[in-house]
Amino acid sequence: MAEGQQGRFSLWSEPRSFDAARARTLAERALELRGRSEDEVRARAAYLDLLAPMPGERVLDVGCGSGVVTRDLARRVAPGGRAVGLDPSTALLAVADELAAEAGLADQIAWREGDARALPFDDGAFDAALAVTALCHIPDGERAVPELVRVVRSGGRIGIFDRDNDSYIIAHPDRALTRRIVAAGSDHSTVDGWLIRRLPRLLRQAGLVDVRVRAFASIEQDPAGFYATNAGTRWANIAVQVGAITEAERRHWVTELETEVAAGGFVAGLTHLFVWGTRSVDQASGGRIAQP
Repeated sequence: MAEGQQGRFSLWSEPRSFDAARARTLAERALELRGRSEDEVRARAAYLDLLAPMPGERVLDVGCGSGVVTRDLARRVAPGGRAVGLDPSTALLAVADELAAEAGLADQIAWREGDARALPFDDGAFDAALAVTALCHIPDGERAVPELVRVVRSGGRIGIFDRDNDSYIIAHPDRALTRRIVAAGSDHSTVDGWLIRRLPRLLRQAGLVDVRVRAFASIEQDPAGFYATNAGTRWANIAVQVGAITEAERRHWVTELETEVAAGGFVAGLTHLFVWGTRSVDQASGGRIAQP
């Protein structure tokens, strides 16, 4: 792979450049669409149970996008708590603010523009911090780990939920060609599709204790769902652009996929890992949440 090539087809590259139209399209066709799928709803409920945000707590959602997870956090920390959603895209934050207002959660959420690798908050400002399918899209995403730990109080919790790109699942009769497409999509649709595999070690090195891992598989049978429209056929296009397959092979692969769909055999999905732990009680803590 050429230097600097990895991740160049990520939908989330250069988020600060998103205008209102781009942000709304990504929110509707990717973030909110994925967030409504049955497996995603169940997974989100389960990993938030593991993170255990409680009423009255202050919780940070890093890389919040349109606020799917932030809204659920706000519901869990009510009454008296506060959810803060941070994202580098002010345009996405505007969409998130609208959706929070529609859900009746505007007073329980604050939005803040910022970078996961240099969080604009005091040390120990939160009871818990979370990053969901965000770090894999960020260059040097590992740098966000000590920042997440820094802004959580002693005894607080940190959780990271992210995709394992090589685990992409799609029902297709051509195994060899599908494997080439999955490898290309894995390497080029995110900056680091294997970051989640290193996170247990990274969290321990950052001083967390009781670090654990749980896997979640999101599976769809709807060919109009997120994993078909935003991964399957898009990854085939990426594979052509990086030279992993030819245009003729892409057309063949898409035709066979359409045949599979017509026969009622469509299945697609991806495995995600949730890695979480606790900031050790002997680490320095303190500070209050910075005003958004």
